[in-house]
Amino acid sequence: MTRFIKLCTALLLATCAAGTQAASYAGNTFEIEMIVFSRTAGMEGAREDWPAAPRLSYPSRWIDFSSTDDGGNPVLTQVATQLDNKAAALQRSSSYRVLFHKAWQQQLWQKRRSPSILVSGGETYGSHSQLEGAVKLSVSRYLHLSTNLWMSEFGGPETATGGILLPTPTKQDDEPLDLATGSAGIAPLRAESPAYAARVATLQQERRMRSGELHYLDHPLFGVLIQVRKVDETEEAADAGV
Repeated sequence: MTRFIKLCTALLLATCAAGTQAASYAGNTFEIEMIVFSRTAGMEGAREDWPAAPRLSYPSRWIDFSSTDDGGNPVLTQVATQLDNKAAALQRSSSYRVLFHKAWQQQLWQKRRSPSILVSGGETYGSHSQLEGAVKLSVSRYLHLSTNLWMSEFGGPETATGGILLPTPTKQDDEPLDLATGSAGIAPLRAESPAYAARVATLQQERRMRSGELHYLDHPLFGVLIQVRKVDETEEAADAGV
């Protein structure tokens, strides 16, 4: 019985420690670096079929790398990348092509308060890109990543008159999104002609992460490398000129 009580106590302490760690994560600034790359062999190389009717949609609450706060300052502060060797290795290979590579600082909160970040890259077709979608980073007991990305293949008459309809995000321009409160106003984008893709593949995954670890999300058509690094308080103070 004593041994059982000790075991229960140890489990309770571990749970409390995880909860404390999560609480310390919330509201802190993290540095996120993400690489998205395509596979030149594509779906045919993996002997897989493109989905016939993929579900494509943008989140209602989002920010992008042009979003600013009330003072006109960027909501996402871009910083120097540290995974350049990974990106260079992908670029050197004829099997891959880097579509997106950025590093930025962001305050992280629980999932319900965290906005999604719009991502795009690769070749363009009208107002759309080969890579589109959004990612969301949040904290609970661990760091959490949610991906809602898609890769489109353009070309052929169906992309002009039909095929798979590509969504367009609503634009939040009435009130800038405040990462500390999670509030934002939403207004529709200006009307645009519908855009279609011949084929679309999606990468929709949930991933639990730890600070400092490099994570890889795999798909026959494209993949993601992402690392989340906690920004030390001393670094934050130095960046603020304290």
